[in-house]
Amino acid sequence: MSEPQAKRKGVGRRRFLLTMLAGTGALVVCGAVRGGAEQLSRAEPSDIDGAFKPNAFITITPDNRVLFALTKAEMGQGVMTGMAMLVAEELEVAVDSIEVFFADSLPKYSAIDTHGTGGSASIVGGFVSLRQVAAAARTMLIAAAAQKWGVAASDLRAEQGRVVEAAGTRSAAYGELVDLARDQEVPQEPVIKQREDFAVIGKPVPRIDSRVKVTGTAEFGIDLRVANMTRAVMIHPPRPGETVISFDAAEAKGMAGVIDVVQTPRGVGVVAEKYWQAQRAAASVTVEWSTTVGDFSTEVLRAELEASKRANARVVRDDGDVDTAMSGTVIEAVYEAPFLAHAPMEPLNALAHVVDDTCEIWAGNQGPGLLQEAVARALDIKRTNVLVHTPYLGGSFGRRSHPDAVLEAAWLSKAVGRPVQVIWSRENDTRAGYYRPQCHTRMRAALVDGTVTAMTADAQSQSIMADLDMGALMPVAIPPRIRKWVMGNASRLIASNAVLADVLATEGISNHGYAVANQRVTYTPFATPFKCSWWRSVGHSFNGFIVESFIDELAHMAEEDPVAFRRGMLAERPRWLAVLNAVAEMSGWGKTELAEGTGRGVAVVEAFGSFAAQVVEARVEHGEIKVDRVFCALDCGIAVNPDLVAAQIEGSVIFGLTAALWGEITAQQGRVQQGNFDTYRMMRMHESPEIQIELLDGPHEPGGVGEPAVAPVAGALANAVYAAVGVRLRRMPLQRAYDEWSARQGTPKA
Repeated sequence: MSEPQAKRKGVGRRRFLLTMLAGTGALVVCGAVRGGAEQLSRAEPSDIDGAFKPNAFITITPDNRVLFALTKAEMGQGVMTGMAMLVAEELEVAVDSIEVFFADSLPKYSAIDTHGTGGSASIVGGFVSLRQVAAAARTMLIAAAAQKWGVAASDLRAEQGRVVEAAGTRSAAYGELVDLARDQEVPQEPVIKQREDFAVIGKPVPRIDSRVKVTGTAEFGIDLRVANMTRAVMIHPPRPGETVISFDAAEAKGMAGVIDVVQTPRGVGVVAEKYWQAQRAAASVTVEWSTTVGDFSTEVLRAELEASKRANARVVRDDGDVDTAMSGTVIEAVYEAPFLAHAPMEPLNALAHVVDDTCEIWAGNQGPGLLQEAVARALDIKRTNVLVHTPYLGGSFGRRSHPDAVLEAAWLSKAVGRPVQVIWSRENDTRAGYYRPQCHTRMRAALVDGTVTAMTADAQSQSIMADLDMGALMPVAIPPRIRKWVMGNASRLIASNAVLADVLATEGISNHGYAVANQRVTYTPFATPFKCSWWRSVGHSFNGFIVESFIDELAHMAEEDPVAFRRGMLAERPRWLAVLNAVAEMSGWGKTELAEGTGRGVAVVEAFGSFAAQVVEARVEHGEIKVDRVFCALDCGIAVNPDLVAAQIEGSVIFGLTAALWGEITAQQGRVQQGNFDTYRMMRMHESPEIQIELLDGPHEPGGVGEPAVAPVAGALANAVYAAVGVRLRRMPLQRAYDEWSARQGTPKA
């Protein structure tokens, strides 16, 4: 995002409350059950007789309970607490007094924001609109007290869950005012606090979900149980894209607990009373698969990308006169990043119950609407007849935005006539999923008297947008066939690169902050049997590595300190410069000596509206790259909860280091070679570095937090390795790249 930040759209949505409320502005109280999917109804936690329910999100009961419907997925990032803080700030209640529940996939919950979770956008999107929702409720409660006492509303204030008279003579708990509050006019432009008046936002409030997670009472998707449910294991194709020709399940069907073995569009499902019964039975099923995929190999793909003529390249950015300016000392480098799995700790799972033309789903997910659209299309039912319940998620990183496990559960439930819970093994999760794209990018730049006069980026990666089905983004009133046709053609158009390039492929490389007068960025997509998806920080996850590694190479070529070199190129970018200066100061850059053989590397990025700079201290010991310390300075605007932000940064650093050092999905003869964590390595606790964090406070509204700190890690680490041992690693995973360099030098590991 260019500076200064554009005004957020949410600020201008002053009249959204009217559209959220039924009737003509008078409050409507929900009954004991709600209509959702047209033939489904379940009681919500907020369906309480006599409650004050000014909108779909907030409920206040006569006995002073405050309930809040959370429309975002809590997958460890702390959104449950962050969103509750926004409500508490304007409603004037304690955060720990708010009872948060997960909202189901009902249209009313999309009134102020999308019901999806991703793009580090939850707090960004709710910062104004959710506070307005709470402020409207507060205003109506104050109006109720004014009516009750026959005083002006301006003489009253709200505090600690009560309305208090300014003179201090009278007060009433919110619960005492619900009857009168229901009759108050809904404010069209509720007044929200200014930053200087915040009492909750900006404070390190404890997480709301800590107790249930520590005690093990939090319900994740894999924990869910419903009456008469069964479990299922899927046998997926050994190669992506293959389909079932035939299968033999005679032995499996005779095994204890097995209910049925069912062919689906995604493989063969074994349904049993218990998971391990299904797992054992699956081993005895033999399947004949189609062999249309061929001998796809990621190593062959690397060679093809290197030799590619980029015939389908599209220009994404073209500033100045690159061809003329590309003179003087010209530097060229090629960078590569591999396919990556998401590897959330809770493997994919989904529970579905199909009855006639309705389907009820319980599954950790990042977009209930996406699941509704996919299931409705697969079962040929109305989207409104699919009801999705979202429990806690045991990690996601983009993976649970896809409906594959949910579709399998729905198909199997329809086949056996009972609720079916599909649980993927770790091997399923690693081999049958969506991946971050493999990429190959050639960078060129010209240096004249230490100044970068021209720079080009020639990027190749598989298009994420081309693999996505976004029909759920279209209104439900549009017929399903038209939704499918429109979105299918949109995906094909993006895949063709004929009109628009996939913006996710070049984010972070087409909009970096460095001042270069002459720049060109081109993008060429390619296709593989793999399906690709957003992966934590998306294009920034590899483009941050590419840009920051290359800038470092230019700094050394110019014989200038890497931090000083960046400062010169970021002189007109105050927020970039601020985090760079902060992390340099934190790490003692240029001031403190390091042990011999240890190097420091720096990187700075802007992603999801926030600015992150990192310094990594690393060394190579007996051929192994070791990371000792990571310093991170982050400007995310207002940090709603600094503790949550710090936790997100720590998780981002470890997540990013894991991928940078060891992460890769490789294929030979079409088969994914990784399976469990023995072959898809995670960073262990004893390998984790010391992480120091500084949050820069500023006047800006919140930016994203969950992903920005992933983007600089790999580049800073690669630069640290160069500083330590003088080896440029231009390919991730860095440990493999270092091993290959060592082998070429004839220096095996000790």
